[in-house]
Amino acid sequence: MPKGRLGTIAGAIFRVTALFGMACLFGAGLVTVIDVGLRFVGGAIPGAVDLVQLLILATAFTAIPFAFFRDGHVSVDLVTQAFPDRVQAFLAVLTALAALGLMALILWYGWGAAQMQMMFGDVSQNLRIPMIWYWAPLLAGSGLSILACLFALWAAVVSFLFPSTGLHRG
Repeated sequence: MPKGRLGTIAGAIFRVTALFGMACLFGAGLVTVIDVGLRFVGGAIPGAVDLVQLLILATAFTAIPFAFFRDGHVSVDLVTQAFPDRVQAFLAVLTALAALGLMALILWYGWGAAQMQMMFGDVSQNLRIPMIWYWAPLLAGSGLSILACLFALWAAVVSFLFPSTGLHRG
């Protein structure tokens, strides 16, 4: 995790978005449980599917930046842990670049799709929630993930150039 004032501020922002994502996941679970419970007595939550889809989408994309920032994604380092520090740092640079590219593509294509749905005025099927609300967490999370990937890239480059800093994985 990057150190310094900027790293601390970014870490706090990523932590808040991850907590928001956890709240969305809790909300999706709560809506689902209540909806299922109400079905036993002949009721239901109107638009439960719309709500759960929105909350699950928000869960994923608001938690991803924190995982990039904390190097918390699942990895299998059974083989790479035996590599020298410099090789591990180089692999961390490649990983950060790949993640940066992926998140940039998601943001780029997501922005285009969101603009199109705004232009057509698309809404969700049951509650008629404007579809931009479904795209907002994806766009915000992708943008923040790019920032988090830049922090990871910086740490990996520093670790590669100065192996004694110990900023690499492992």
